[in-house]
Amino acid sequence: MSSFSADPLGYYAILGLSLTAGDDEIKRSYREQAKRWHPDHNTDPAAVETFQKISVAYDVISDSKQRLIYDLLARIYPAAKFPDMKALKVYTNRKGQQEVNLRTVTLRQVIGKLTAFTDTSPAEICNFNEAKSLVLRNSLINWTLGWWNIPGLAYNLHAIAANYKNIGTNRQENLTLLVHNMLAYAQENKLQQAYLSGQLALDYAQAEEAGLINRFLSTLPPVQSPKPAAWNFRQLKNLQLLIPGILLFVLLMGVSTRVMNWREFNKYFARNNDVTYYQEVHFNSGRGVDDVVVSKVVDIPVDTEDQRRLYHVIEPVAVMYGPDDNFDKLVEIRGQTTVRLTGYTPNKVWARIMVDNGETGFVRLSKLKKGIGRPIPDDSKIYTGIR
Repeated sequence: MSSFSADPLGYYAILGLSLTAGDDEIKRSYREQAKRWHPDHNTDPAAVETFQKISVAYDVISDSKQRLIYDLLARIYPAAKFPDMKALKVYTNRKGQQEVNLRTVTLRQVIGKLTAFTDTSPAEICNFNEAKSLVLRNSLINWTLGWWNIPGLAYNLHAIAANYKNIGTNRQENLTLLVHNMLAYAQENKLQQAYLSGQLALDYAQAEEAGLINRFLSTLPPVQSPKPAAWNFRQLKNLQLLIPGILLFVLLMGVSTRVMNWREFNKYFARNNDVTYYQEVHFNSGRGVDDVVVSKVVDIPVDTEDQRRLYHVIEPVAVMYGPDDNFDKLVEIRGQTTVRLTGYTPNKVWARIMVDNGETGFVRLSKLKKGIGRPIPDDSKIYTGIR
């Protein structure tokens, strides 16, 4: 239910008048009420106070200018917040400066604090540039600090969505600001600012409110200055996408950099820093030699609990002692036998594998397929993890 009333201070009610009462009706009603409640004729304990209220109400309602100001303020302030009609202060921007083209911006802000969170909706009076700063700051807070509490996650998501949807929709707050400033500027005899504030207020006024505003504007001298430009609320809406866009860009750049660095590392590793592989080799002549340099091999660390390096041969193959068909056979294995990849030659022609007994040898990389083929024997040394 609305907290606004057409007669928040009860001036019409205490005189027994309708909102459309004419001058003659106002005078007649005042005389009747004053005669009834005059302390000289009424011994009721409330007579003095009531008579004073009648006098104050008549001073306002009988004066066409004061009555119009009262009617305008009644449309923007509830009784509890009704200001002093004769001492209105101009609402200023965030720097405390008077400025005509102001608005009220309300943004919901959620801050997580691990064990708790805050959820506030401060209303700020500002110019357009200040509004842009507020939008960016609030978006940054919600997107960086709004997630640090589990119950607050849903509130933060709702706040982000509501801020995007509702920016520029607070009609009543902006009507209050601009009508108040219209009247306050007029009291300060700043008639140009008063007229322009009233013109802006019409953008937020409904029919009855617009009628009252136009009546007040008709009492002011016309202003030659053009009406200030309307605020670009679409720009404020889109600005709220900037912070998540930047965060997403940074995240993607981080992932991309990691991928690029890994690829460059592999290229460099394969080109300049290959592991020199030593093992006992057997030539076809039958000669066996230890610590002969067989080839440059890109080494893959062996973790026998890691399934990601398990491959299987796609057909029966001979495992060679070295990365060439001229080396002796280490062992022959059946098709679909599961092995562990422990390295490969820089040209990616030969793969170094581990077989079930823990020995390592070489097969062509084209003979391998990623994943487990035949079941791994219980006593195999290629995989010791959970089966």
